Amino acid sequence: MQEIDFNGSSATRIGMRTSLKILEEWGCNQDQVQALLTPPKNYNDLDFEQVSFNQEQIERISYILNIHAGLNALFSNPENIYGFMNLVNHNHPFNGAKPIDVILSKENDNFQLVTDHITQLIVR
Repeated sequence: MQEIDFNGSSATRIGMRTSLKILEEWGCNQDQVQALLTPPKNYNDLDFEQVSFNQEQIERISYILNIHAGLNALFSNPENIYGFMNLVNHNHPFNGAKPIDVILSKENDNFQLVTDHITQLIVR
C-alpha cells in the first residue's frame, strides 16, 4: 500500500487555513491558537504552500475540523456553533470547564473526548 504524504498535501494546507478561521470564530486568542496548532508566529502573513506540518498538527487540524462539523450538525444558530467551545459546560465530561480549555490541555485524547461528546449529542 502506498503511503500518503499529508505533509505536502493541499488538503492539509486548506485544513490549516480553515482551522485558523474556526479558532478565530471560536474566540481564541493568538496564544490559544499557538497552543492548539503551533503554527509559525507570523501565520497571518504566511504562505502555507511553503510550510511543513508535523503529524500532531495534522491530527489537531482534523480534530478541529471534525468538532466544527459536529457543531454545525448539532446547531443551526451561528452563536451556538461558534460559542459552544467558549461556554462553561457543567455536563460530563467538562464538569464546569469550557470545551476550549479541555482541548488546550495539549493532550490529543482531550480532542477526542470533545469530539465524542459532540457526536453523542448529535445521535441522541
